[in-house]
Amino acid sequence: MNNRQIECFLEAARLLNFTRAAENLILPQPAVSRYISALEEELGVKLFHRKSSRQVVLTEAGKAYYNLFQRVDQELRRTKQSLANAAPALRLGINKSWQTTGFLPKVVEMCRAREPQFRVVYECLDFRELSEALKAKQLDAVIALENYLQDTQEFTVERITSIRRVILYSDLLPKAETLMTPDDFYPYDFLITDDPLVRKLAEESEMIFQAYHFVPRFRTVSNQETVVCCVENGTGVALLDEWCHARYHPHLHCIHVDEYMPVAFGRLRDTDSSTVELFRECLTEFFRSGDV
Repeated sequence: MNNRQIECFLEAARLLNFTRAAENLILPQPAVSRYISALEEELGVKLFHRKSSRQVVLTEAGKAYYNLFQRVDQELRRTKQSLANAAPALRLGINKSWQTTGFLPKVVEMCRAREPQFRVVYECLDFRELSEALKAKQLDAVIALENYLQDTQEFTVERITSIRRVILYSDLLPKAETLMTPDDFYPYDFLITDDPLVRKLAEESEMIFQAYHFVPRFRTVSNQETVVCCVENGTGVALLDEWCHARYHPHLHCIHVDEYMPVAFGRLRDTDSSTVELFRECLTEFFRSGDV
């Protein structure tokens, strides 16, 4: 059974005339007869009572199959049309350590209000991996700390907001109950990942901590997961941003410091996509409105 057999059957059943069906399908009349005969053989029933090529009548089985194939054909056409009209999904990259439920669902809702077919596929990576995936065109756009996107001429980077930095610590940290302000953290190790940009940011943060009358003692570990693990177990603290997932852990706490990190929307310079542009517009509009 194939589409051509069903197409010939539906047209002949609609017109009750093989010759006219062949003319409409731009096929020889014998070909229409062969397709329908092959369909009857496969189904094991007679679909028509044939008086001549110009006069046929549907059998009871033919009527049943006509109703069935007509519904299938209509559903197939609707599905094809729906897929043809659907905008391509936006492949969006986000930092894997971020909690984005405060803004991302609302931005997507704004996009769908303007384009009901809008779809988004998320990819959560670390900042370095986001940049590399965007370069490799594995992602259409990313939301990341601006610092990780600025050094690449291939990207168009637009700042969308700034987020405050926080000192993250655990109940298990010695004398945790006495910690009230950033000044109180001078005895503890500040854990950072082994990343050149993170080390640079840590060095710049030393200036910020002058206001708190001490210079942080930074200790390098292999990755962000190790940072959080050490903080959870009370073996150090971390200077992170306020979007980090870890701050929502029931036994972790944070104290804000007077430092902000710019967050940017990045895409390749040669990107020309209405889907990417729609998301960018709604994202910038959301943060401009101050609803976050």
